[in-house]
Amino acid sequence: MKILVVGAGIAGSAVAYMLTHDGHDVCGVEAAEAPSKGGYQILFDRTAMRVTRQIGALDVVNELSTPTATITVARRKKVLATITTDGYRSARRGDLVGAIAAHAARRVPFHYGRTLVGIQQTIGGVVARFAAGEAEAYDLIIGADGLNSTVRRLAVEGDRSPLYENGRHNLWVNVPGRVAGTEEAAILLGDGVGAQVFPYTDHDETLVLTSFNVGVGRHGGVALLPRAADLLASAGSRFAAFAEHVRGAAADQIRVTRFAQIRAPRWHARNVVLIGDAAHCVDPLSGVGAHGGLVGGAIFAEELKRTPGDAAGAARRYTRRLRPFARSAQFLTAGLMERATAHGIRQRLAGDWSLLRAALAVRRADVPHRNYSMA
Repeated sequence: MKILVVGAGIAGSAVAYMLTHDGHDVCGVEAAEAPSKGGYQILFDRTAMRVTRQIGALDVVNELSTPTATITVARRKKVLATITTDGYRSARRGDLVGAIAAHAARRVPFHYGRTLVGIQQTIGGVVARFAAGEAEAYDLIIGADGLNSTVRRLAVEGDRSPLYENGRHNLWVNVPGRVAGTEEAAILLGDGVGAQVFPYTDHDETLVLTSFNVGVGRHGGVALLPRAADLLASAGSRFAAFAEHVRGAAADQIRVTRFAQIRAPRWHARNVVLIGDAAHCVDPLSGVGAHGGLVGGAIFAEELKRTPGDAAGAARRYTRRLRPFARSAQFLTAGLMERATAHGIRQRLAGDWSLLRAALAVRRADVPHRNYSMA
């Protein structure tokens, strides 16, 4: 089967590698001009590490990452819980994405700076059209191009956007140093605000990721800095130095993102399939983005191996197997965020409803027992 993978992120690179191993003629395109570098933190849980091992990229991940720190959950100076994350690894997102893409590129040709602009379904397959004016026919197109997926918009989405937003915004600030000189991470809770404080793996620096309930619309990061600094200061002397760095951060040193999920009713349309964030973005705060993308790619590859001439049937089975996990992760992440930053009883109840839906939907998505070694 001739397959085009759109997107050279973690999910796209991994599924391209898997499908090439299974004998398909696979190539990939990426709108960015070059592989990623740097970036903020990303978390690989035990499941993501297992799939990474299956595609032969374990050494790549281990080289760029370190074990995830113990996480303390606190409100002001009171510790509420301590979370251990045995088997988890964390690294800078861009470095890890670029390294996994380079690993996949040893077997799969990826073309950077090539932008998809059109998709046309045909009787026997699907035609991709690119910004430079060329077009090429494929048996299957896989959209692994993230939250703002072009593939989803062109071929699957329809008239109604699957984007879910709840008025929460995230402020990203890198600050020098670590929590009291340790490898400790922390989740800090305040009134209508919460923060994740995670040390970086490659040098003496920490990410302070603060979430605010500020409503819809755009919000400037500089205006949010005092509230983020006040939350850190209220957590005690260990975070005092971080508070001052955050309070004085310049506009070009910060980033603001909206909490956003993709709750798409469909993940495929005939000869087009969505993988990873393009299908079911949970939000970077969840820590399960790599998990969902890697497991989803593995499940789809397994289902297509079962019926190599029936991509639509494989896509339906992949959706049935993965959707319960994705829904539960989305409801859990949204519920925790909405409950922790709620203003008033109505917002607290909305958060509780999301948490209840997460509990009702929860189901594991088991990793297929495969080995994609190309040796």
